[in-house]
Amino acid sequence: MTLALILLLFGAPQENGWSKRQAGEETVETFRDSWGVPHIYAKTLHGAFRAQGYAEAEDRWNQMEKYRRAAKGDAAELYGKRALSADRDARRYGYTEPERKELVSRFRPKIAGIVQAYTDGVNDFLAETKSSARPWSMTDSLAIGILMSRRFGEAGNVEIKLQQIFSMLTRMHGEERAKRILHDLIRERDDAAPTTLHDHVRGGRATEEGGKLPRLRNPVPYEWSGYESHLDQLARTRAFREELGVPTYFGSNAWVVSPEKSASGFPMLYGGPMMGFKTPTICNEVHLVAPGINAGGMSFPGLPGVMIGFNQNIAWTTTSGAGDLVDAFLLTLNDEGQYLYKGEWLDFTRIELSLPVKGADPEKLTVLRSVHGPVVGKLDLKKKRVYTLRYSFWKQEWRTVDALMGFNLARNLEEFQAAIPNIVTSHNFFVADRKGNIGFWYAGLHPKRKKGHDPRFPQPGDGSMDWEGLVPWTEWPQAVNPSHGFFANWNNKPSREWNPTPFGKVFWGKKIIDDLEGKEKLTFAEFRDIARRTAYHNYLADYFKQYILEAAEGVEDPEIREVVRLLREWDHMDREGDPRPEIMERWVFAVGRRVFSKDLPAFLLGSKDVYKFLVAPLLYVFEGKDASVELKSDFLHGRPLKELSLKALREVLKPGLEKLAWKSPTMNFGKKIGRIPSKKGRGTYQVIVELRPEGPRAITLAAPGQSEKPGSAHYGDQAEMFREWKYKAFPWSREKMK
Repeated sequence: MTLALILLLFGAPQENGWSKRQAGEETVETFRDSWGVPHIYAKTLHGAFRAQGYAEAEDRWNQMEKYRRAAKGDAAELYGKRALSADRDARRYGYTEPERKELVSRFRPKIAGIVQAYTDGVNDFLAETKSSARPWSMTDSLAIGILMSRRFGEAGNVEIKLQQIFSMLTRMHGEERAKRILHDLIRERDDAAPTTLHDHVRGGRATEEGGKLPRLRNPVPYEWSGYESHLDQLARTRAFREELGVPTYFGSNAWVVSPEKSASGFPMLYGGPMMGFKTPTICNEVHLVAPGINAGGMSFPGLPGVMIGFNQNIAWTTTSGAGDLVDAFLLTLNDEGQYLYKGEWLDFTRIELSLPVKGADPEKLTVLRSVHGPVVGKLDLKKKRVYTLRYSFWKQEWRTVDALMGFNLARNLEEFQAAIPNIVTSHNFFVADRKGNIGFWYAGLHPKRKKGHDPRFPQPGDGSMDWEGLVPWTEWPQAVNPSHGFFANWNNKPSREWNPTPFGKVFWGKKIIDDLEGKEKLTFAEFRDIARRTAYHNYLADYFKQYILEAAEGVEDPEIREVVRLLREWDHMDREGDPRPEIMERWVFAVGRRVFSKDLPAFLLGSKDVYKFLVAPLLYVFEGKDASVELKSDFLHGRPLKELSLKALREVLKPGLEKLAWKSPTMNFGKKIGRIPSKKGRGTYQVIVELRPEGPRAITLAAPGQSEKPGSAHYGDQAEMFREWKYKAFPWSREKMK
């Protein structure tokens, strides 16, 4: 039954005000506020979460159906052959339904009861609307939880790509020079890279030498067909998931300040998870009130509870940690298709699957797993090799669902921390509590790798480089109540001593730290405004503007003199019509292309994905002997840097200053709402909380709206606030819900 027919037969749900409904044997009251957000009041936890399941299905059923099919790998049953790549990917690197049922069985009874209650609520909606969709199950919610925790926390798995690049560099320059170049681009450490613990070095060299690349036993040529087919499938998978509205973009920023740093004397927290902008948005909002819980904020449709938000006692948020939790291993094969492990030839575990396809016969799929994990691409029996992946969190993601429920129920920082060890994918978590405490944890199951394991490359899969266990959670970067009074993060390095990491001195979230350091006390309004300033702050100018000015010094060209004048007056903020943001970004790209042109192939220099790895080394070139990292390669090859810089500036100015006016990017919310000018550097969901004695003061934004239904008043009612960087108050007290 289509959504339109459901609405025709049963009418639209009540979108504002109070209503009552049965949640099993319990009557639950729900208040829909002026933005359509449900505030659910129940006598039991079961009633609250059952009502949440119903309310989310009421608002987002189509989205939930898409998410569970994307998560389980059966989207082709609804969408036909164009969904097959995404289904194959989900089946190869995910779990079978019997495996998901086994994982569900590991939930503690209290958590299992919550997930079951939510499941019952979704099925209440399906029964009431006489939907022909298959009933919701606990494994559907678990699958969505796995999808989301992996999407935002499955860092790593770049070794094969780096090995391809190394192969190209070796053919160009020989192995030793290729090692030096790649070492400079993907460093072991840079002590000047800004850290969440705020312990980075403000000048001087790194305290240790970077790691040395080992001799590669079997460099895999760039043309290896097994991996190329894998990349092709990944591209088609990404395209279809974007069509479904499943997030493929992620970032996220967050900051939290102690009472000593707050003008009101109460701790404050900002959360801005970056998951892209779609209609409907990936996130929903809910407020759950029952004995043992009083929590509000952002939820994922299909998963019970609040993912980012606040309760009566604490506020919390998270960002992606970018920790390396996935390693690639290279297996040696024999003629029979077996692989070598610890001196024995082993058979792959084979899982035979049938993928239903709308309008066509089911597709047969064979999934192969080694002792490490799932196989990547196809077996290359000619070259006797194949890659396999090892996930530190394999079959452990259920624990993250458990932890999230623990956050909802936590009464203070200590109870919040007690749930942290169960976060198995790579995330930064931040919390503030009513007592005035603030905390940070760099969570995830971090592998203990053997000495000599270079995480930049695949390792031999014969057992010689197996992990030596996992890093205990007590050794994860973490702190409570730092002396400087805040934590700030935008997916940056957690601590100076946490290595290796890809981070360098250039940091896109520099403005957050500058603003927090620059104020002795922060008001609620100032706290809110940091988000906008950060999004529109041109961080490249902080690091590179001086080098444009140095290159242009003494040049008599009138246009260059005008550029010098403009840059000297610039506050490094991007504004509509201003040429300076365009000059800055184009110049960094152009000068980098020149600096690295002798060492990197042209097609890599033209790739924005590759270029982000070049910005920090480019700064080290400009800083010379004062750089925080000593480069092993001479990228200039005797060429004057000032001359390269001036040529790059002249190239940028060729169209003329009048044609370099910066235009704001736009976020596309679909035909009905349209495009809205904004930058991606802001949260898909934004929440600001001040923890006061009488309860949390919170403002939020979840554009474009609470409902996925185009006819609803809450389909796009937050879009204009999104345009204006405004927020809505989140009602907390029942007395104010009228």
